[in-house]
Amino acid sequence: MTTTANISLVGVEDAIKQLRKIDPELRKQFNRDAKDIAAPAITTAQRNYPEMPLSGMARQWQSKGRILFPYVAAKARRGAKVKVDTSRKTSNVILIQQTEPGAVIFETAGRKTNNVLGRNLGPVDAGQTRVLSKAVESNRRQLEDGFEKLVKDVMRRVNEDMR
Repeated sequence: MTTTANISLVGVEDAIKQLRKIDPELRKQFNRDAKDIAAPAITTAQRNYPEMPLSGMARQWQSKGRILFPYVAAKARRGAKVKVDTSRKTSNVILIQQTEPGAVIFETAGRKTNNVLGRNLGPVDAGQTRVLSKAVESNRRQLEDGFEKLVKDVMRRVNEDMR
């Protein structure tokens, strides 16, 4: 269970796949550079996770054998990550996501349906999250500029090596 906030760039997936074929070390460097570019948004998100949104979230909750809670702020902060994914199953290549189940529930509860947990946590718009979306929006220009530069560099390298 993950939640994501993302910015769309066109043509990245093919360039990254070609980069792996040309030189696997360049692909690894691309991943490191993507994490560096996204670091300000990740840091902003990490600062904004509350210590304990609701007292009941401190208790252990399970559903179908999966542990969903307790919510732990330190785990929520560590769960905010960048992922580069070029698989066919996804439409997003570079993701800023939350991987900690309790934090994912905190981020998304009540955005699709009106429920008690969502109302108690506060409003969140459809397609948005409580922390990650705001962190991405507050760093949007920096993210767009950084990823655009990185992608153009990758495309240039791929085109040079294809000749």
